[in-house]
Amino acid sequence: MMEKNENREQLCAEYLHDLYALAATRYRDAEDVDGLVMDSMLVLLMKWEAGETVEYPRAFLSAVMKNKYNEFLRRKYRNRVVQFPGGELADTQDLLGERQEELVRSEEYASVRREVGRLIGISREVTVRYYMDGQSVERIARDLGIAEGTVKSRLFGARTQIREGLNKMEKYARISYAPKKIGLGIWGGLGLRNEPFSLVGSAIESNILWLAYEKPISLRQIADTMGMPAAYVEPLVCKLVEGELMGRTEGGLVFTRCFMQERSAAFGDIPAQEKIAAELAPRVWEAAWSLICPLTDGEEYAAMTEKQRVTLLLHTLMKMLMKVKWRVEGDLPYRDIPERPNGGRWLALATVEDETRMVDPRYVTSGPAQVSWGRDAGKNDVRLSDFQSVFGDAHFAYGRFPYTCTLQDAARLYASFLNPAIRPENPHIYELIPEFEALHILRREGDGRVRLDIPALTFAAAKEWESAIDEGGKRLYGLLEGPLSTCRAGYANRVPAHVDCREQFSGEGALGAYTAAQLLAIAEEGLLPYPVRIGETPIICVHYREA
Repeated sequence: MMEKNENREQLCAEYLHDLYALAATRYRDAEDVDGLVMDSMLVLLMKWEAGETVEYPRAFLSAVMKNKYNEFLRRKYRNRVVQFPGGELADTQDLLGERQEELVRSEEYASVRREVGRLIGISREVTVRYYMDGQSVERIARDLGIAEGTVKSRLFGARTQIREGLNKMEKYARISYAPKKIGLGIWGGLGLRNEPFSLVGSAIESNILWLAYEKPISLRQIADTMGMPAAYVEPLVCKLVEGELMGRTEGGLVFTRCFMQERSAAFGDIPAQEKIAAELAPRVWEAAWSLICPLTDGEEYAAMTEKQRVTLLLHTLMKMLMKVKWRVEGDLPYRDIPERPNGGRWLALATVEDETRMVDPRYVTSGPAQVSWGRDAGKNDVRLSDFQSVFGDAHFAYGRFPYTCTLQDAARLYASFLNPAIRPENPHIYELIPEFEALHILRREGDGRVRLDIPALTFAAAKEWESAIDEGGKRLYGLLEGPLSTCRAGYANRVPAHVDCREQFSGEGALGAYTAAQLLAIAEEGLLPYPVRIGETPIICVHYREA
């Protein structure tokens, strides 16, 4: 009987997956594979709408796709019916006998080549040399510096894998045509070549990490699941292993060493965190303001606009709250973070987007993204602290600009408005001023002059604010440790045994919404001395050396 209507969406996804796999193995030469799949699926949907029962849907779809493909062949060879000089008529399909045999042979050859491409390196090399380059076992052994018996053994294993691959219908996983969107973050400090971020150059590496996260798997499994030749997958895996984002077992299986978490799981129990934030908002602000208030008598604070002042207050409070959160979570000391091959100490953690589970955008935060820059070695001229939050777009938006703009580019641009001796490395960044204005980071005065619309403190003044942040973190911990620890205790991640410092990630994400929830509660209750425009107050602060 036909499955119930509520199951149709899931069934459609499964059938589309099967159709794409079938098209990839049998009908690759079709001009429009997507159209072939969708036209085939439409036939089944129309039958469902008409109330008809399709007893074996997968077999039905396979037959429909074959017919659709045959229609494509007829169109390709122009006419369904041709007329011979003598006047007799024949269906074009009858004339394709020899051509179809040729197509079958070509397809089989292509299938063999595809299976060769999926072999791991040591097996693939001897197979290509022996079967495709015509080299003898003796020469292969000599060139590769291995025994002839080893060459024969690898050839035998390769033949077995190829035969197995040809004897079963290929089933690509959804990840092969709908890769997951994955973002990488770290604890600690970057390597000399921006590791670990430089190790993940595309969605391919990200999805390799996801595939090998739950348990160690083979290169062949990765290649098959992603629908890619192992010849292309293998060097990427080697790069990830060498960079220590992945590891390799003695048996040759590979596994992911960094912690991975679906974004929907990275915010914990949001209602519980909102309740804590609402109940404690007055006391949190009172404790923070007792330390901040004396600093508001400074000349630099007095010279700021109200928007800059409230941004500085939000920035200071955010840092205080993050110190509390890290302490409750048991932040790993820098000295205990693994030192990596190319310098730096870091633990990588990846967030995996899940389009089926929406996350409240109010609690999506990132940062502080921090960068320092100086003209002279060992001497900083500017430091930038940049939070992405609901209060305003910051470093997330830089990547959407018409031109490339790194965090360091942004820092030097901001500093150039404070110290004339500091200039951006690329003067074309000034062409992005309208983009920074739209983010409420720069503002244009009535006379046309452009100024910073975010707070800036000299290094001397910044020391006082940083001291207040340190002390605020201690005072707020006494107030928040109990309720936050209780909230965190009821949340636990299952972290595979092969993840680096896995114990540190058991509660990762339990308090993922708290800092934003607390800032919002304080702002919405009107506790801040100035109004806050949500979405137009990016939490960014610049520290700089005076001219």
